[in-house]
Amino acid sequence: MAKLKEIKDFLDSVIPLETQDSWDNSGIQFGVKDAEIKSIGFALSVSKDVIEEAKEKGIDLLITHHPLTISGLKKYADDLYPQNLLIELVKNSIYLLSLHTNLDVSPFGPTAIIADFLGIERRSSIVQNPPYGILGELPSPITQKELLSKLVKFLPRDVFKTVLYRPDFEVKRVAICSGSGASFIDRVCSKADVYITGDVKYHDAMKALDLGLTVFDMGHFGTERLFFKKLISVLSENFQELEFVIFEEKSPFEVVKDVE
Repeated sequence: MAKLKEIKDFLDSVIPLETQDSWDNSGIQFGVKDAEIKSIGFALSVSKDVIEEAKEKGIDLLITHHPLTISGLKKYADDLYPQNLLIELVKNSIYLLSLHTNLDVSPFGPTAIIADFLGIERRSSIVQNPPYGILGELPSPITQKELLSKLVKFLPRDVFKTVLYRPDFEVKRVAICSGSGASFIDRVCSKADVYITGDVKYHDAMKALDLGLTVFDMGHFGTERLFFKKLISVLSENFQELEFVIFEEKSPFEVVKDVE
């Protein structure tokens, strides 16, 4: 077993809390620092299904990418969202720790995981302070179709969309920002052949189209669901006595094909 404070302090040492964005709310969402932890569950977001799985598997600590709340809560009632989830966590003594934008800008985060999978070289961040996103080059040029095929096989299933998809066009320079990266379209349009991100809205897509930038919108869920891959590795090396569980999750979005 390990104390919650020990786990929190270790995570702060490798993914510093102070690197989160000014508006964010990473860290312990609910917890007793001296509590003994035997098992840790990983989920992108807190949900009723996640909490039920945590209860069934006897999870002591839930580590999520998304905080339960960012702006804070003024009222606590079980007919309000997300207060109902927090109340259920408290009732069952399931502690919650979130690693959000501090993980996003970390070499352990989901953007870095995608970049590592693609073998991105000569890396730099899209913006500074905080250093969101990764710009870089593929080891060798491939077509847009080949790149998309790689991503579809690697990333968890979500609703995937493209802007200015040209299957046979060559790709060498790639920009990546997991989650919601549409605000960086202006920054990457002259620096990347393809921008891999999520949560691209209509007007963002129109801007990319006008700028001649190919965008692969692989979904917020799709680009961030694997946030735990490096976390489990580094935690298991330092807390070998703990049990680690990856929760079942799926995107809240569905593609409807059978409507006439």
